[in-house]
Amino acid sequence: MALARVLVVEDDEDVARLERTVLERAGYEVKVTGSGAEGLELADTYRPDVVLLDVGLPDISGLDVCTSLSNSNSAFVLMVSGHSREQDVLLGLGLGADDYITKPFSGNELVARIASFLRRREKSGAKKEADAIMRVGSAELNRDFHTLVNDGTNVALTALEFRLLWFLAEAEGRLLTRAQILEQVWNDTSGVPTRVVDVHVAALRTKLSESDAPIEIASVRGIGYRLDSK
Repeated sequence: MALARVLVVEDDEDVARLERTVLERAGYEVKVTGSGAEGLELADTYRPDVVLLDVGLPDISGLDVCTSLSNSNSAFVLMVSGHSREQDVLLGLGLGADDYITKPFSGNELVARIASFLRRREKSGAKKEADAIMRVGSAELNRDFHTLVNDGTNVALTALEFRLLWFLAEAEGRLLTRAQILEQVWNDTSGVPTRVVDVHVAALRTKLSESDAPIEIASVRGIGYRLDSK
């Protein structure tokens, strides 16, 4: 069985060396770069399962790298930063990161976060092929290609937006709490502010509205969200 691949994008050589050592000991195949530009190139050629991405890179902002990855790559993105303020966490998650870890962190915590991503992928891969396509009103969600097609037009979604929309659509007409959404879409509620759900729902609503997709995401104040097809 092939080893899961982790791409480390970190310009601090000591931190990068530590991350490589911890991850290789945990059984992962690891590549390391200190450049955001090279990180984007490796994401295309190396095809990692997880990208461990530092925010403060010398050439390109890690936030910009995150945006590019979320729009063009299926890898999970774990952002790393010395900042722990909630607004910084929300910014990273709002740009498409799957999770956020702040320095200093333990090797056990890092391995646990990455293992959580891979468990999520295994659950998704265990779905039957018949479940790869879901119709919501007259629109169609395709899990294999991470696309929403409405009236012949593809609606551009990030990988995280697609997972969120799929989960809401599976429960069409039923209210889901923010905690339920975090548990199923992020697969880990520890350290992830519930407000990040609001950030992604707002982005989804904008895209659904602009594309005239027959989908409405209703909010119930203080509780969560419900998806309805028009």
